[in-house]
Amino acid sequence: MPKLSALKSFSYATRRLLPGDTFEANNRDARILVAIGKAREVREAGTLPPPPADLTKNAKAPEVEKESLAKLRADYQEVVGKRPFNGWDAAELQKRIDEALAS
Repeated sequence: MPKLSALKSFSYATRRLLPGDTFEANNRDARILVAIGKAREVREAGTLPPPPADLTKNAKAPEVEKESLAKLRADYQEVVGKRPFNGWDAAELQKRIDEALAS
C-alpha cells in the first residue's frame, strides 16, 4: 500500500485529513487521489552505493582540464586567427592546431 501525504483537507477511510497528514491508501485509491490533486506519494530517501574505486582513481580534476582547454583555445586563435568552435574537445583542438601548423 502506497504512503501518501494530503495536499488539501479531505476525508478518507473515515478519517479527516489536513494538508501534510500522511496516510496509507490502497493502490487504486492512491492513483485516484494523486490524479485529482488531493494527495502526493511520499517517497523515502534512498542510498546510492559509492562509485567503483577505479572510476574515481582515473577521474581528472575539472580545473586542470578547463585550464588546458583554455590554453588550447588561445593557441588555436593565435595560430589560425579565428576563435575555435566551443564544442571541440582538447583532442580536436590539438588536431586542428597541428593541421594549421603543417600547412
